[in-house]
Amino acid sequence: MVFDYFDKYTFLCEMYDADADEVVDLVLNFFPFDNSVQIINSKKGKNLLKRVQLPPLKIEMLQIGNIVNIFSKLLHIKDCAPATRRTLFNNVQSTFALIKPVPSSAHGKIITFIMKKGFRIVRMKNGKISKNFAMELYKSIAGNNMLPIIIDYVTTGEVIGLELVATDAVKKWRSCLGATDPQDAAPGTLRHLYGENKLRNVAHGCNTLEEASQMLELFFGNDQGIPRIPFRATFKDCTCCVIKPHAVLDGNVGAILEQISTSGKFYISAMAMFSVKLANAEEFYEIYKGVLPEYEAMCIHMAEGKCISLEIKCVDPNMNCVCEFRKLCGPRDPDVCRQLYPDSIRAQYGKNIIHNAVHCTDLPEDGELEIKDKY
Repeated sequence: MVFDYFDKYTFLCEMYDADADEVVDLVLNFFPFDNSVQIINSKKGKNLLKRVQLPPLKIEMLQIGNIVNIFSKLLHIKDCAPATRRTLFNNVQSTFALIKPVPSSAHGKIITFIMKKGFRIVRMKNGKISKNFAMELYKSIAGNNMLPIIIDYVTTGEVIGLELVATDAVKKWRSCLGATDPQDAAPGTLRHLYGENKLRNVAHGCNTLEEASQMLELFFGNDQGIPRIPFRATFKDCTCCVIKPHAVLDGNVGAILEQISTSGKFYISAMAMFSVKLANAEEFYEIYKGVLPEYEAMCIHMAEGKCISLEIKCVDPNMNCVCEFRKLCGPRDPDVCRQLYPDSIRAQYGKNIIHNAVHCTDLPEDGELEIKDKY
C-alpha cells in the first residue's frame, strides 16, 4: 500500500502524568509514510511531541487496548478516529479457540500456526474445564451420539483457551481448523497437520460471534472475583519465566514454548497472558533497582504490551529448577548468548539486553515468590 506524506491514523490515548498525578487524554497520530508520530494534548490545544520518526513503533502495535512506548512515555490506546477504524479495524472480531488435550510438545507448533495465520492472541491461559463448560461448548451438537465421548475427552486433560483477534475472526478460525475429521481436512489446515481422528482433532472453534463472546466470558471471566477457570499455578518447586512483549509481537511465543517443552528437562505447569502496569513492573523488578543500569528500561518494556507468564517445573524433582532453567535461557545479553550459548532462548529470540526474549528467575529462593506475583 502506497502512502502520502500526510496520510495518518489517529488514536485516542491516556497517559499518566506523574508530575501532576493525573491521567491525561491525548491524541496520537501515526504517519505510515515515514513511520513518524505526533502527540497532541487536545484540551490544551498544543503539541506535546512534534512529528518525529520512531522506527521501533510498528503499525501492529497500534491496537485498541494496547500500551505503546513513545520515547519512554507509556500511552494506553483507548479508541481511534472513525476513519482509522474503517481502514484498520473493518470487521475485526474476537473469537474463542480451545486447544484440546494434546501432548505439551505440540502446544508450541499450534501457537506458531495460529500467529502465522495472522491472528493476534490477546488472552491465553491453560486450565481444566468442567463438564458443564464442555456441554455449553458443544451445545451445537447436542444429541450427537459422539457427545459423551467428546465431553469425557476434553474434561480429562489440560486445555489452552485463547482469544484470537483478526478480520472476520470467527469464519477465519473455522477455515484454519479444517474439517472435523483430519482425513477430510484440507492440506495446510491445523487438523490436517496435527489431528489424529475426529475426536483428537487438535482444537475447537465457535460457529458464531455470539457463541464466541459467550465462551470467552465463560473461560476468561470471573465469578465474584474468582476466575471461572482457575489458574494452574502450584507455587511449589518451580521457577518463573515471562515471555516479554517484543517476543509476543514478533510471533516467537510458539517457538519458545516448544523449546521449553521439548527440552527433556522442563514442563510448563501454568501459563497465562497478562498486561502489566508500570508500577507493578517496577515492583516485580525491584531486586534489580540500583543494581542494573537498565532497570528503568526493563520496567517500561514489561509494561508496554502483552506478556506471558509461565510456571516452569523440572521433570526430575531433584534438580534445582531455577538454576537449570536459567541455563536454558542463557545470559541476559543476547549478543553474549549468541557467542557462548547459541542454542539458548535469548540467543535465538533476543535482540538486546532489554528486548532479550524472556525474564527468568535469578535467585533460587525467588522462584515461587515470582510466580505468586504473577498469579
